[in-house]
Amino acid sequence: MKPPDLEFREKNRKERIWFVKKQAEWVRSAPNEVWSEQQCKMINALFANKDQFPLTKEEYLNMIEKARILSMRKKGSPPLPKRLRRLG
Repeated sequence: MKPPDLEFREKNRKERIWFVKKQAEWVRSAPNEVWSEQQCKMINALFANKDQFPLTKEEYLNMIEKARILSMRKKGSPPLPKRLRRLG
């Protein structure tokens, strides 16, 4: 598996960050009933179409593990900085 070039990866990273920020903004501005209903619809659609996914769970996890090994990343995410952790 050949990793994508750095320019492609950076473009994808920026697009993902933009999407996450846009979604977070929408979740914060929408009433709980609205966004939770949308989330429910999305999850139900994923379950309804689970047989249409091209990979099995095992194939997907194996692919992720191989990519992690090739990238030489450590498993898991680093701990969240204390200033960003929620209290309570």
